[in-house]
Amino acid sequence: MALVTKAIKGTQDILPDVVYKNQFIEQTMLDIAGKFGFREIRTPVFEHTELFQRGVGETTDVVQKEMYTFDDKGGRSITLRPEGTAGAARAFLEHGLFNEALPQKFCYIINCYRYEKPQSGRWREFQQFGVEMLGAAHPAADAEVISLANEIFAFLGVEGINLELNSIGCPECRKNYHAALKEYFEARKDELCPTCLGRLEKNPMRILDCKSPICKEIADGAPAIIDYICEDCSNHFESVKKYLDKMNIEYTVNPRIVRGLDYYTEPFLSLFQPISVLRAPFAAAVVTTDLSKSSEALMCLRSASVSARAGFSCSLKLRELNFPSPRAARFTLHPWVKTRHMKRRLLLLTFVQAASARRQMLLAARSRLR
Repeated sequence: MALVTKAIKGTQDILPDVVYKNQFIEQTMLDIAGKFGFREIRTPVFEHTELFQRGVGETTDVVQKEMYTFDDKGGRSITLRPEGTAGAARAFLEHGLFNEALPQKFCYIINCYRYEKPQSGRWREFQQFGVEMLGAAHPAADAEVISLANEIFAFLGVEGINLELNSIGCPECRKNYHAALKEYFEARKDELCPTCLGRLEKNPMRILDCKSPICKEIADGAPAIIDYICEDCSNHFESVKKYLDKMNIEYTVNPRIVRGLDYYTEPFLSLFQPISVLRAPFAAAVVTTDLSKSSEALMCLRSASVSARAGFSCSLKLRELNFPSPRAARFTLHPWVKTRHMKRRLLLLTFVQAASARRQMLLAARSRLR
């Protein structure tokens, strides 16, 4: 009887006195994505297993360890979606959307499923917000999705975020990098974990993403991919940085950040929040990652991902929220909202129209809170 009245490990109930926070976050993300020209798409919660094996990559942790896979009554192998990109890309191809005006820009909020250890804010069932930009290879596409992610975090009042950039190049220039990695790791082959020994032959870049402390220490001395990217990828990366400079989005280049999903190419980034900031009163979310195709972005409040050209995704578990204004900045103030679970006042801001004075008005609103 205890099993009947208790939620399955790694899942959670979102109760009525909390669900309004999720609704506000979800609507905020969809509204901001809509202002960037992204339209909502809804795909099935399960797909053919082969879609994720080919799209996400057979050597990834997602495919090897985390997918919920089963055979249906027809004997077909079915998988509950672990992320959103594969399904959106499948819909793009199946419905011939490549025949319409490009780029096609999608956004979605979906439930995803991964058999992970339910710790550090990770859940086996979680919600993921994502955007996909298909059919655009220009650096401006990467910068646009990064800017979108930046606007969302700014709107939600998530502070202390650092942005780090890197490029993992295209498939062609990665061949030389794979050879250099293989040579490096072969010399310390006996120290690698069993999982990384298998990756050494199939995809040595995956070793850089290993969570084993020993493998991490070995990977710290590995060659940096930024030294192996081709001229086209290097120019693309420099252009992305110039766009970010013009938008006054601060960043640093970190050649050590990588991602393991097979559809990642060219520039990607990491947005993260130090642990000390996460513990601050205004911490708004715990974010986990996914997504991207031509480029990728990782945004962490523990870890989250944003991807350009292919997409941006993050899933959130909401905590105490304090909502400032979005990119557009003229706003109206709604009445104070109080709940017995929130000692802090919650200020709901409604987007009215675009204006350049967002930051000044945001500071003014926060000063009233204090």
